[in-house]
Amino acid sequence: MMTLLRRTLAGSLPVLLALTVAGCGPDMKTENDALKKQVADMQKQSGDLKGQVDALAKENDGLKKQVADFQAKMKPAGSAKPAAPAKPAAKPAPKK
Repeated sequence: MMTLLRRTLAGSLPVLLALTVAGCGPDMKTENDALKKQVADMQKQSGDLKGQVDALAKENDGLKKQVADFQAKMKPAGSAKPAAPAKPAAKPAPKK
């Protein structure tokens, strides 16, 4: 019984190995090269996007500073009290 199992295993191992090697033909190398190129392109795009994010963050900080400066200029010089917010309109009474 064990001899039969060993023969089957020993006979199927070369077949499995041959199928594995046959699957790794020239198409695999071409596909691998294409994937490497895609990875390089994605890394470049990632770097470009990081640069854009940094530039936009700096621009955002500058705009926030400008808004704060404009708000400071808009406040009256003698008024330390902020303007009162507008009151909401009264709700109509529910109908019965």
